[in-house]
Amino acid sequence: MRAERISLCMIVKDEEELLPHCLASVQGAVDEIIVVDTDSSDRSAEIAQQYGALVVRFEWCEDFAAARNAGLERASGDWILFLDADEALDRAAREQIRSWTTVSGCDGLFLNIHNYTGSGQQGVTVNPVLRLFRNAPEHRFEGRIHEQIAAAICRRNPEAAFHVTDMVIHHYGYQTAIVERKDKVNRNVRLLQQAVEEEPDQPFHHYNLGVEYLRVGEAERALETFGMARMGIDPAVTSYAHLLFKYEVRCLQHLNRWQEALDRIDAALELFPEYTDLMHHRGVCADALGDADRAEYSLREAVRMGPPPPIYHTEEGIGTYQTWHTLGRLLEGRADLEGAVDAYVEAVRAKSSLLPPLYRIFRIMRVSGQEHQIPELVRERFALSSEGATHKVLGILEQSRCYDAALQLLSGISSQPSAEMRERLSVAEAMLQIQQGRWNKARLKLEPVQRKKGLLAISSARWLERLEWIEGKKVNGDDPLTLWLKRSSQVGEGTNEESAVQTGRTVGLRAIKKKDMDSSIDGTVAGREYDGWQALGLMMEGCVQSGRWKELHSLIQMCRQQLAGAGLSVEQSVRMGEKEKEMEGKKENGKVSDIDSFPGASDTLTGTSWLVKGLVSAADHHLEVFAQHTDGQRHRCWPVVQHIRLELPGADGFES
Repeated sequence: MRAERISLCMIVKDEEELLPHCLASVQGAVDEIIVVDTDSSDRSAEIAQQYGALVVRFEWCEDFAAARNAGLERASGDWILFLDADEALDRAAREQIRSWTTVSGCDGLFLNIHNYTGSGQQGVTVNPVLRLFRNAPEHRFEGRIHEQIAAAICRRNPEAAFHVTDMVIHHYGYQTAIVERKDKVNRNVRLLQQAVEEEPDQPFHHYNLGVEYLRVGEAERALETFGMARMGIDPAVTSYAHLLFKYEVRCLQHLNRWQEALDRIDAALELFPEYTDLMHHRGVCADALGDADRAEYSLREAVRMGPPPPIYHTEEGIGTYQTWHTLGRLLEGRADLEGAVDAYVEAVRAKSSLLPPLYRIFRIMRVSGQEHQIPELVRERFALSSEGATHKVLGILEQSRCYDAALQLLSGISSQPSAEMRERLSVAEAMLQIQQGRWNKARLKLEPVQRKKGLLAISSARWLERLEWIEGKKVNGDDPLTLWLKRSSQVGEGTNEESAVQTGRTVGLRAIKKKDMDSSIDGTVAGREYDGWQALGLMMEGCVQSGRWKELHSLIQMCRQQLAGAGLSVEQSVRMGEKEKEMEGKKENGKVSDIDSFPGASDTLTGTSWLVKGLVSAADHHLEVFAQHTDGQRHRCWPVVQHIRLELPGADGFES
């Protein structure tokens, strides 16, 4: 059987940044590349030629179909694959595509477009789109924008057959940075409005225009436009009808018209009973209306259904991890914490890289007094197949303040660790002990590391100095943070609050150079640097856990005073800058040896974050104490207290 040739056809304009990734993704998968260049002013044409493409110059005429067809005129392959520069063929698809074209008796093949939105970290939407079709003179694109090929194929052959494959194309063009740089939304709206004027009875134009309005948050306008599209289609035969209904539901949700959204979903489910996305959103709407029973039933039904059939547009995780997570939040709100944990566990099992459910699992178990069960749950329900995965879980445990659980897991990280790994594990354990206020245990872990003079010796020595300070002992070292603590606490003892604040402002101006910020403890539980504000946060946490309220109050006051340094006037800044230069000159001559600041002192955003964490930790501790009777029995207000504690601010695993 003769191998059928594949032609890649593209149109580009000023795509030198994205084009290489796209063209590299099809190497070996296609036999020729036709690139229609629409007046690029950058190196797009040159880059395309470097990948062996035939470049066709085309004067842009506000018509995507015309540009696409200019490429088809030059294509000689048996099949046409079309991509945009902000797309890439998945590696598996690159290996499968020839098999599909060789054995397929179809006229066209659908590939799944994985659309990455926002920052690219929010998951993907999955949309099956006709992207591979047989080359014929009659097969030409139609439509000024969102151009289509299916109608032409069906006109040539009314019995045309299509197949939905499992091949994937990755689309990055709707990530925020790319959309803003290329001004895509305004361009699309302009062309679609023009298309509507030219063909007012074409519902597909109204549908696509509604999508653009929804993309920029104009829900009311989008809903009106979707309504015009819906009046012009037959849902039984229109390929995008299911998505039109879902987008109308999203508009109604955005407008808080929950009952209308629910009614629209129920009507749509009559037409598309296998469309899991609708069932998932049915649960969301029912929850918003206060019908928790119906919400839970709908979400569990969505999980039972699983992801929808491949003919439907969907969002990654609908019917699996996204639905499980939504169900977990619902059950948590119903005070069914055991059920919530089970739902979150299923979410993580469905997608092991998912972090938010882990944060909720550990937070719930800590708040409900079940922290001791976490190691067993992790070992039984999760497959920690690598050291990296274990470290990730340990980091989340630490941020969730499940220190004992983290220590138990930490002890089983490596059965035969190297000398360097033993030191890293010792320091990691010391950090956990510090956060629990177990100063002596932390010291026992840090002292051997310091004595061995290894990679972490300096960091360990500095932490030992900080422990000396917090225990009220004499400090004789060179740790910048400890020296700042010592100086600030001495100033605070003999001055009023205003002068202490002024001292804090002085301190806040003095930024430590990068070479002086050697307090990193790489390889710790959370895998981050513990210098400056982070170290202060750990110390505040330890004070809370050990009941050192006087020390906690001192740390909070000093942090607050340090943050007040952000309010200096320009004249004050200039004067302090001149004085700082003078002090630096004296230091170089060996006349001055004291250090006024600490690593990261000028980062007020981080400082504020760690100060808030310290305050939340203290509030959390007091709520926990309140929830217990002296005889160990739970207070009658325990459910309310537990709810408050679960809703306190804290790390959640979501990308910012």
